[in-house]
Amino acid sequence: MRDRAIIRHRLSQYSAVWLGAFLVVLIVTAGASLVAGLDLVDVADWVLPTAFVLLGAAMAYGVGATALSRAGLATKSLVTALGLLLTLPLLWAPVLAVLVVAAIGGAVIEYSTAYAGFRIAVSQIIYPLVSLFTQSPLATAVWAMFQVVASVIGFLASAVQVLKAVRGFLYGGDDGDVEAA
Repeated sequence: MRDRAIIRHRLSQYSAVWLGAFLVVLIVTAGASLVAGLDLVDVADWVLPTAFVLLGAAMAYGVGATALSRAGLATKSLVTALGLLLTLPLLWAPVLAVLVVAAIGGAVIEYSTAYAGFRIAVSQIIYPLVSLFTQSPLATAVWAMFQVVASVIGFLASAVQVLKAVRGFLYGGDDGDVEAA
């Protein structure tokens, strides 16, 4: 039972980090580009690498803390697998925030080195996986599918986190079933 609580706790942390990354990058990027008038490409080239490093550290901490805990091997393996599986959707959160600001400001973000590098890296990771199942060139379709899936995962994770917080606030519930996960 404790192992299930650890997994729920890590997924809850994941959703909070996804939402937090999206909102912080959205606010910083909108403030710098829309309010302060800085070039969005320059802002993206500063904000995205910083967000990627911080999110990577957060993911490594969550997986590492579980790996070093007294949890069972199955729990450690599942948290590690989920960490690997959910890393790209987590890294998509700040990119999505920059894209939202670009859409609001009518700016073109494709000239950002960080954005282009992210797109290339994701394509290099995802395309070989897709090419195992099909031999036709699907790079654009794969990229679009990744955007949709990563956005849905992040939105659902964030929605669950917000609903839990609202429910806890309204009904005084507490998810205190994890002592020191």
